[in-house]
Amino acid sequence: MRKYKCLTNNIFKSDDFHIEPIRDEDKYAILDIRNSQLYHLRQSEPLTKEKQEFYFSTVISALFEVEKPSQLLFSFFENNEFIGYGGLVHINWIDKNAEISFVMKTELEKEHFLKYWSNFLNLLEKVAFEALNFHKIFTYAFDLRPHLYEALESCGFTEEARLKEHCFFNGKHLDVVYHAKMNRNISFRKANTDDLMLYFNWTNDASVRENSYQSEVISLENHSNWFIAKIKDDSCAMYVFENHLKQPIGQVRIQKQDDEIAIIGISNDKDHRGKGYASEMLEIASKQFIAENPNYTISAYIKVENRASEKAFQKAGYQLDVVLEYQNNTSYHYIFKK
Repeated sequence: MRKYKCLTNNIFKSDDFHIEPIRDEDKYAILDIRNSQLYHLRQSEPLTKEKQEFYFSTVISALFEVEKPSQLLFSFFENNEFIGYGGLVHINWIDKNAEISFVMKTELEKEHFLKYWSNFLNLLEKVAFEALNFHKIFTYAFDLRPHLYEALESCGFTEEARLKEHCFFNGKHLDVVYHAKMNRNISFRKANTDDLMLYFNWTNDASVRENSYQSEVISLENHSNWFIAKIKDDSCAMYVFENHLKQPIGQVRIQKQDDEIAIIGISNDKDHRGKGYASEMLEIASKQFIAENPNYTISAYIKVENRASEKAFQKAGYQLDVVLEYQNNTSYHYIFKK
């Protein structure tokens, strides 16, 4: 098996499916697929065996000789049976993005289009977002296959643009539809003393203060005393979350109240709001806390006007308990149990 120099691991698996660097023995099967699907591919004429041989011996072979190739192509398998091929093409190594390409055996499209597209995308995300830490992957496709958009959107891709009559094909100018997905992978760590100013800025953010039960601006001196005390407090779990670029995106704090109840709070960095991080942060932090404290129930108090926060807690698995007055504010009480 040939290996790409930019990848430590070259085989990516999920259940019965896997991808590996494009194989020479699949070249004629790929030729048949491409020639039978000219209607949607950017290919002006049918391939010949001679052209395919030349392409594999030159263009494909060259991909394995450089550190940062312009494309990473893979053969795709179900139970070790070749299904199709595709990969990351038009790779931009500076901006960390790439276009997605994938075609499957034509006879499989009618009954299995969604299954194979979704499983291929799942594997390709492992390459792009986990192995290469890319920021964005996208498709740029003629508006000819509505089932393609169904598959993309089921895997979290969103339509970002429709380029009207953008490409000339078979005597017609066709629309091109652009779908994309961002890398929203996150990680977390325990807060430490180096995070004092990070928390100070988050605490005094105008939006955070508006949704907090203590809305007054906090002085650096008071914050420093509070923060150092909380870092040393064994009854308080403080998690800092970071995106795939290791940029801080927010924090979750869970404070034990007694032997059974803990209260959770969250704030997101102003530059990383509206990206869907909050619910995942809450779910990860809550599960981590419960794993370490299995006898606890986590409570969340949310001002009734804070609809965005309520939705994030719901998505994270919290359940509404009651509407009540909490610290002089009408609030939702949500709970999280293991």
